[in-house]
Amino acid sequence: MQIEVSKSELAGALSALGKLVCRTSPVEVYRSLRIEGKENKISFQTVGLDEAITYTLPVEGVDEFVTIVNFDEFRTVVRTSRNKSLLFEYESGKFGLDHCLMRTFSMEWPNERVEDGDCEVAELQYGFIDFLVSLAPIVNRSDYRQILRGIHFCKEGLVATNGKELLHIDIPLTVENLTIPFPHVVLATKSDDAGKVVTWCEKEYRYFRFEFGKWRWSGKALFGSFPNWRKVIPDADCLNHVVKFDEDEADRLAAFLKTVPDNPPNNPVTLSARDNSTLAVVPENGMRFDIRAEFPCDLGDLKVSVNKTLLQRLLGEGHRRIAFGSASSPFVAAGGIGQYLAMPLASHTEKVVQPQNQQEEKTMNESIPNVAAPLQPVAPIINTEVPVNPLDELASAVDEFKTRIRAMFDESTLLSRKVKEVALANKQKERDFVQAKRTLERIRMAI
Repeated sequence: MQIEVSKSELAGALSALGKLVCRTSPVEVYRSLRIEGKENKISFQTVGLDEAITYTLPVEGVDEFVTIVNFDEFRTVVRTSRNKSLLFEYESGKFGLDHCLMRTFSMEWPNERVEDGDCEVAELQYGFIDFLVSLAPIVNRSDYRQILRGIHFCKEGLVATNGKELLHIDIPLTVENLTIPFPHVVLATKSDDAGKVVTWCEKEYRYFRFEFGKWRWSGKALFGSFPNWRKVIPDADCLNHVVKFDEDEADRLAAFLKTVPDNPPNNPVTLSARDNSTLAVVPENGMRFDIRAEFPCDLGDLKVSVNKTLLQRLLGEGHRRIAFGSASSPFVAAGGIGQYLAMPLASHTEKVVQPQNQQEEKTMNESIPNVAAPLQPVAPIINTEVPVNPLDELASAVDEFKTRIRAMFDESTLLSRKVKEVALANKQKERDFVQAKRTLERIRMAI
């Protein structure tokens, strides 16, 4: 059997398929690519520990076959080929690509989970991946709380938070309480096709499958309850300080913030109203930058400090309206993609409108604990009246142990990479020495 496949299309698909490939894994299946042909289609699949991604190409005249090859070897042949179309050859268990015989493996490939019984199906609109791209910077992939390492689906739309900032995109969804892991594979597809998501439950776990265009992504949802993000959003009555500016002024402000040097850990930038039409932006180094702005209500003396990175992020998402409340409640940015919330660093105003019901103001920390700078160790206070649950202590100890193991694994990976770099440098020096020696011998022979 011989068929031709577009090189450019296959190379683009491999960039996303490779996101699940773990080249340092001792298990061969996590370093491999499964190729299957049937019903005039060729499917390429890679798998991770709890995920699988599949890309399907329609190709005429495909016989039924299945083969497993090393992903890096396959990608190297694709990249180095000078042809616009790649020739696939399969016969008697042998697989060739572009007239190059590939190594094949005989192994048990993990079965992709499929729904069994009741399942929920939700349609995904065009450009759905763009929403995930906007939510991705909010996610902290190293957060000790696993549930915050993903993106949450609910009937109100999509939500992502890292404890310090939150982004809510209001789109119609019929999926309820689904938190997917960080979709780095989906982001790499750069697809703008519409599709659907299918979810189902098996025992205590929940599984999902996204289908969009030529792609199919499946995996296990994150376990646990997502924080009650609705309590974080302050009432409109509390947001009594509003600032508006147009797109040109936002571009000017974004360009200025790029020139401001970082001042860790908080990178403070102070916003203050100079008059009824000017907003002053003052970083820690004292450089003041003014932009034209509108203040729809009587602000009094507005002065609030925010993190420079968060300010750049909300400008990048297209937000042109920022509403502030008190120093203990988040500010809300709107006008762009979704609704963006974050906590100010410091805030004081002359006029503060208190809620009429005199209830306690809502803060980010009520439902989403904020991870701040490391605190100085203090002696634990033991409450003898309330017994400590040993299961909670065990779960906390296991999470801390996993975090340490992950850090050790990252360090070992870095060290192994450094060893390889040193080995390559030594080999290059040996080649240079041999080349110089040969050159000297030629010079002696010429003399």
